[in-house]
Amino acid sequence: MQVSRLILLTFLISSSFLVRAQSNNPVGGHFGLKVGGSLTRLRLSGTSANIPKQNLDPHIGVMYRYRYHRLVLQPEALLNIKGGAFQAVQADGTRQTINNTYTYVSVPLLFGYIPTEGLTIQAGPEFSYALNSGSANGPGRNNDLGVVLGAHYDFLDMLDKFSLHVRYIYGVTNVSPEATATYQNRVFQASLVYNLYPKKKKK
Repeated sequence: MQVSRLILLTFLISSSFLVRAQSNNPVGGHFGLKVGGSLTRLRLSGTSANIPKQNLDPHIGVMYRYRYHRLVLQPEALLNIKGGAFQAVQADGTRQTINNTYTYVSVPLLFGYIPTEGLTIQAGPEFSYALNSGSANGPGRNNDLGVVLGAHYDFLDMLDKFSLHVRYIYGVTNVSPEATATYQNRVFQASLVYNLYPKKKKK
């Protein structure tokens, strides 16, 4: 029993040290590369024969994270696909699943707070521009505005250069190509980040 308590105590002390060791400096910034998957869906209202379904789509991008004590500013640039899928009614009355490909260049501008080292709560706007608006299975307009709420988590030990981003993006713009319906993007996004920390200066 004493040995197990000693192991637990050692683990807690070392974990606390590793959190402090791997976290960013209290003041400063760095770049990061990110890639992940998005569960995308359209919120549909109005008159439409389509039934929205969820889809798994990719995203990739870069970020810059600037920390000032417990406050964080994090702009990003992402290439991502939204729009989910539809079950569409065919001429013979059957339904066919159609994958939408709303391809966007998105710029989230996130503001964060660090309640405890290693964890950042984030929120902010996301501005998106569609690369394929007006095309088949594309959105009906170029611009899309979303509201982001999520978290940034820093890994420890040998994975201390990696972070995890989890967020929900609530689209507020009507991106529908149909005049009688309203489409709004809804996205749950998870990303793995490789942090490009600046090299430590030799004393």
